[in-house]
Formats: sequence, structure tokens, C-alpha cells
Amino acid sequence: MEQVLLHQLLDKANLLFRSVGIGIVHEEQLAAALDLSNYEFRNQFGSKQELVVQVIRRNLTRQKHEHAELFANLGTPIECLLALLHHSLHELRRSPHYDYHVMREQYAQAWNAMQEYLEQYSYPLLTRLLQEGIIEGQLRADLNAPFIARIILAQFSLILNEEMFPPDYTNQADVYRNIFFYYVRGLCTEEGARIATSHFARM
Repeated sequence: MEQVLLHQLLDKANLLFRSVGIGIVHEEQLAAALDLSNYEFRNQFGSKQELVVQVIRRNLTRQKHEHAELFANLGTPIECLLALLHHSLHELRRSPHYDYHVMREQYAQAWNAMQEYLEQYSYPLLTRLLQEGIIEGQLRADLNAPFIARIILAQFSLILNEEMFPPDYTNQADVYRNIFFYYVRGLCTEEGARIATSHFARM
């Protein structure tokens, strides 16, 4: 029961962060939004820093489960790769006020949890899907899968670069599509390009 309540609180906090941003909400406001007294908030989470870490970790665990569900219904590596990228696009669209630069500068533990996720989960997953796509003839045979996986992760960093793409003037989802559509299509064989073009046309 305590775990269920904790998850409910984390999900509620996550919705708040998504809607107004991480940086502008103070602990007292968080406690009120979660229907907790200041004492209950500190007893449950210790601080806003720890709450942010727990919210991020719960998000990352959820994403892993959603990836597994996606892949279970897809038949080819290129479809899985594109579904993974599309899922990431969906995460950006539903998080218009997730201040990644604020997290990096003010919430180091949460930011480090995200970097650990990218290194220990996303990078090996991307590498595997790319290697399988090469084997099945949907991606070009001369690709270096681990190197390409690094480039894809770097492109996500580019999307989140608020100096390059200020969130008040650019749509992250549009940036995402313009970066990945042409890049992924360039990695594909004729068969893979057909699948990729069809996929991006539906986005």
C-alpha cells in the first residue's frame, strides 16, 4: 500500500513538473500540490532534490516497460528502431516544460540518473537494433553500429540544446523530426528507407 501511494505521489509530481517546469516550483508548493503537509513532504522525500530524482527514475523505468511492449508487436529491427525514436518524440511532446537545462544545472543527481540510463540502457539497445538491422539488410552493411548509436544519442543532446533551439521559439518535436528523418533514411538500404519513409509520414 505504501508503494502504491508513493507511485501516486510521484506521478502527480511528474504531471506538475511537465505542466509548469521543474525550476519554478518550491517545496512548499509541491507539498500543497501533493496534499501533504510540509512535515509529511520532508518525511516522505527529504527534499525537492530527492523528489526530482525519484520522479526521473520512475519515468525511466516506465519507458523501459513501454519499449518492451512496443517491440513485442513489431517484426523487424528497423521498425523497433523507428518505434524507439518515435516513443522518444512522444516523450518530448508530452513534456513541454521539462527544463532539462535546469535539471542539469540544479539537480545533478537527477541529471546523472538520466545519463546513466542513456549509457547503460539506451546505448546498448540502439547498438543492438542497428546491428540486427544491418544483418537483416535494412541498414547499410558498412555501418559501424556502436559509432552510429553514439551519434544518435548526441543528436538527442542537440535537440535538448536550448541555446541552439530556444524552447520559446522552437518546437522540440519539429526539431526531432527534421534531425532524425533524414539521418535515419540515410542509414537505410532501399528496403529500410521504404519502411522509414512510411513511418515518418505518419508522425
